[in-house]
This record gives sequence, C-alpha cells and structure tokens, in this order.
Amino acid sequence: MIPKRAKHEMKRLVESAVAETCELRRPGLWFCVDDVDVIGNPPERVKVWSTLHFLPTGSPLCCGEPNCHLGVLGERLAEIGDHVRRAMGLRQAVCVDFGDRIAANYHGGVEFKTAQASVTE
Repeated sequence: MIPKRAKHEMKRLVESAVAETCELRRPGLWFCVDDVDVIGNPPERVKVWSTLHFLPTGSPLCCGEPNCHLGVLGERLAEIGDHVRRAMGLRQAVCVDFGDRIAANYHGGVEFKTAQASVTE
C-alpha cells in the first residue's frame, strides 16, 4: 500500500496525463481518478478506477460512452504511461491500466446527439 500523499500525487499525474493526451480541455467533459493501485517500486504498473463526468456546458455531445471520448487504447494508452513516467522522472516504462474501470456520470441538462434528434439526460 502506498502512502496517502503518494496516492494523491499519482491520481493527479494520471488525471493530467489523460487530460493532455485525450485533449479534454474542451468544455463538457471532466475526467476524475477515483482510486489507483500502484504496483512496483518504482512504479511499473498503475491500475486506475475513474469517472468521466458529462457536463451540460459541452452539450450536445456525440454520445455518453467514456471510451468514445477518451480512447485509452493502444498508442494513446502508451502516451499516457509515458507522460506519467516523465512526470515522475523515471527511466523504465510505466503501464497505466484502465481496464473496464471507467465509469460515466451524466450531470443534469446533458444532451447527446442521435441519428434522429438530441436526447437529454
């Protein structure tokens, strides 16, 4: 188990890496890391539990699927790990693992585009 302060810093690093890599600086989406499990010392793998918040300021959005907006697979996932590695000043690779642990939270007033019309959550 890692100390509370180190865990908080790792959560911040992952949030920053995802925001930059997935270009989440636009309105309507807020990515929040809920918990992390760091494996190795120094870190080799970081398991992440997170939530993508859908906000009305960015409506209408194409859909409410977190992976559509984040796309944390393949090259993009490697970029996130590399961002974390560089921020920590490490030489070895850091694998960031989201698995199927990205939840969605739809805030009131969020609208999604569909083939027929906009849908409000």
